[in-house]
Amino acid sequence: MKSKNKYISSTAEKNVLISRRSLLLTIGKAGIFVVIASRLAYLQLYKHSNYKSLSDDNRITHRLLEPSRGLIYDINGTPIALNIESYRASIILEEISDINITLRSLNDILPEKKINLNETIKKINKSKKFVPIQVVDDLSWDQFSKLNSNIYRLEGIIPSVGYKRYYPNKESLAHLVGYVADISKEEIYSNPFYKLNHAKSGKIGIEKSFDKYLRGKLGSKGVEINAYGREVRELTRIEGEVGKNIQLTIDSELQEFCFKQLKGISGSISITDIETGGYAALATSPSFDPNKFYSGFNQEEWNKLLNDKHKPLINKTISSYYPPGSTIKPLVALAGLESGIDPTDIFFCNGKHEIIDTSLESGIKTFHCWKKEGHGKVNMTHAIKVSCDVYFYQMARKIGINKIAEVCRRFGLGEDVFDVFFEEKSGVVPDKKWKQETLGKSWLIGETLVSAIGQSYFLTTPAQLSLAIAQLVNGGRKLKPSIIYQEPSKDTKFPKILASQPHLDIIKKALIKATNTQGGTSYRSRLTGENKMAGKTGTSQVRRISKKEREEGLIKNKDLPWNKRDHALFVGYGPVNKARYALSIIVEHGGSGSGTAAPIASKVFKYLFKEKLFIKRKDLKDV
Repeated sequence: MKSKNKYISSTAEKNVLISRRSLLLTIGKAGIFVVIASRLAYLQLYKHSNYKSLSDDNRITHRLLEPSRGLIYDINGTPIALNIESYRASIILEEISDINITLRSLNDILPEKKINLNETIKKINKSKKFVPIQVVDDLSWDQFSKLNSNIYRLEGIIPSVGYKRYYPNKESLAHLVGYVADISKEEIYSNPFYKLNHAKSGKIGIEKSFDKYLRGKLGSKGVEINAYGREVRELTRIEGEVGKNIQLTIDSELQEFCFKQLKGISGSISITDIETGGYAALATSPSFDPNKFYSGFNQEEWNKLLNDKHKPLINKTISSYYPPGSTIKPLVALAGLESGIDPTDIFFCNGKHEIIDTSLESGIKTFHCWKKEGHGKVNMTHAIKVSCDVYFYQMARKIGINKIAEVCRRFGLGEDVFDVFFEEKSGVVPDKKWKQETLGKSWLIGETLVSAIGQSYFLTTPAQLSLAIAQLVNGGRKLKPSIIYQEPSKDTKFPKILASQPHLDIIKKALIKATNTQGGTSYRSRLTGENKMAGKTGTSQVRRISKKEREEGLIKNKDLPWNKRDHALFVGYGPVNKARYALSIIVEHGGSGSGTAAPIASKVFKYLFKEKLFIKRKDLKDV
């Protein structure tokens, strides 16, 4: 019994222990449940807004908004740089799991775009993960529709509708207006648009000079996206600032006409409004299509542009300079008049002029006139009319290089015409001080002689030459040259007078005779209608003619290699009875000014007198 009772007691104790354990487990489970429930309540009730924000961050992204670029208009209110709709696709790296799969899928959907996977991946990896990176542009509507219908297969791809720059005049205004292309590495610290991988900036011409003005300011938007990267809805938007419009003084129709006259020619035409100083045309040939810079050239096209001996990428009106040749003689004549030279004084031309030069074995250095047999007796008016070199040699010896240089600078040579173009060159007006400072050598008398006929160290741009002739024939009023149209100033100050009227009348009379009387160098290009032109031809030598060649006979330009031929020039104005336009024409290696440049001037003036005698600006408000 005793042992049995012991067994019963032991069993009872075990049951008690089991009951206690069960109770403890039950209490423990209940406690854990209470803790979990409390935590859930805490997260749901007290931390709801906090975690909602974290959740939103996972599906909300911010995207920059590129504003519309400002338009560029001509004087008539015709747009010459505008924006047209463009369909494109970008990629956001942080929204994709495998970039290779995404790009291969894109190539499968748009095989005609021929996306280079390696190059595209390199470009993407260099950019920030959250920034949209453009991978295809210039999609047709069919391609864009195809892209959108397959967007579920394209993780991280964003189709978008934007705008691209378009230049309707293409080649004729390319150098002047410029073009836009991808933002360069050098610009990333100065251009906030670099954050947009597809953004462009102006590279030359007006597009570059006024890029900040034209591009406007960036905007932004917050968007909700789904798991496929598709925009579900727009949550916030801050509008950017649209770029400002610009109106030029250029007449695009006149520009087009001038460009056509230069077809097949390497050269330029510059036309200045004699009253306002605004430039109505600045044409350069050959040229290029600026629209190609948006989508890009292939290597063959680019190499052709770079290696072309006629330099199609250079704006020859402001970025190339040339010896002005005989077109400078009107300014040299003015310097003579101001130095006391009597315009009726007779100088004799026998075809050459000699000076003592002890450095030569003969002790004599000879300077030749373009007319081998000479012009005989000439005064100032006749010397300009027939372009007698010997007359100007003799006069230059009397007045000196410093006076010639002073007058040339006064009329705008040797300095920038505009204050807006990065690519403009100022040329060279040489004198004694210039040579000493630049070359460290003293000036020689022979250099004065050749400077008087626009050779030696003289270098000018076409834009400078048309400005100089405009100021010669407008009564000597100093003009403020412009390419950007501005409302006429209400400033009543009298303009600076650059020369006396009696002196200017003598020069104008000579220019009229040079074109409109028999024997003048541009007589064959004269206009016979009511409105006439006047001007001065020039032939700028680019090679040294040896004594042997002079003795045996000069080689004709047509028999020389192209780059050894003389430049052909003409400067002029019209109508003669009431001057409105001044122009300069340069044909690179075109031979004589009378044979090549003057005939082009005749066609341009004929068009001006018939179609553009009174170019009236159209206010952009009326466009």
